[in-house]
Amino acid sequence: PPGPKNSAVTYSPQMSSVQIDRAGAITTVWLAREAKRNALDGDLMRAFGAALDEIATDPTCRVVVIRGKGSVFSSGIDHSLLVEVAQASHKAPFLHLLHQLQDNFHKMARLQKPIICALHGVCVGMALELALAADIRIATADCVLGLPEIAFGLVPDVGGTTRLIRAVGESRARELILTGRMVKAKTGVAWGLVHEVAADLDAAVAAKAELLAVHPPLAMGLAKTLCAVSADSSSATSFRIEGLVQQNLVTQPELPAQLAKAIAFIKAQVASAE
Repeated sequence: PPGPKNSAVTYSPQMSSVQIDRAGAITTVWLAREAKRNALDGDLMRAFGAALDEIATDPTCRVVVIRGKGSVFSSGIDHSLLVEVAQASHKAPFLHLLHQLQDNFHKMARLQKPIICALHGVCVGMALELALAADIRIATADCVLGLPEIAFGLVPDVGGTTRLIRAVGESRARELILTGRMVKAKTGVAWGLVHEVAADLDAAVAAKAELLAVHPPLAMGLAKTLCAVSADSSSATSFRIEGLVQQNLVTQPELPAQLAKAIAFIKAQVASAE
């Protein structure tokens, strides 16, 4: 099964269900409830949010990879978390509790570093909602994905509906949400549900992470933000925001030194384009 290789791992008593693996500029966050198929319970969600907060202030980290230990990425929400939220909703407004869950995945979207989700085995329900908050999703061909909340009489509410529509389009999202059906990654890649299907997940994720890590971090963070803002803005507004972002980047003192590296990068990409 997948696991950290040849790099220091940070274990924290408060984050036993989440492990952080640092290897140079690339930080891997592991969902580590292997015995429970990495089901997302309250402790894991709190630990996951704490891990993102820690990574956000780590200047050595340029790329984040999220993975699941064991045979699956994650089987989705742990039923204990459903019970926890249901019980807590008698004392606090449900929407307040929901927003706390949603904020973990909003942290992923706000993080000024690119995030790759490496998916294998199963990624369903809230696990897919987590993956949809990442910038890039790479999966094994047989990985099963879906949002089956409708079978419980529920809807995807931790960003799943919103982000699925933006990823695959309203018509396809409606069909997946209303039927609750599952698809394999080899099908989902044609829809935009995943970006890449990999025969060797470790190698594909490493190659993508290394590709991202070579770019200037300020430009990377602002480009990620720009894409998110543009998706929710009119064309006229987006054009203006593009200019404001570029106005900031074009005045960076390291820009002249970056030109030679950029030209070499472009030549390499042209030569290896598929």
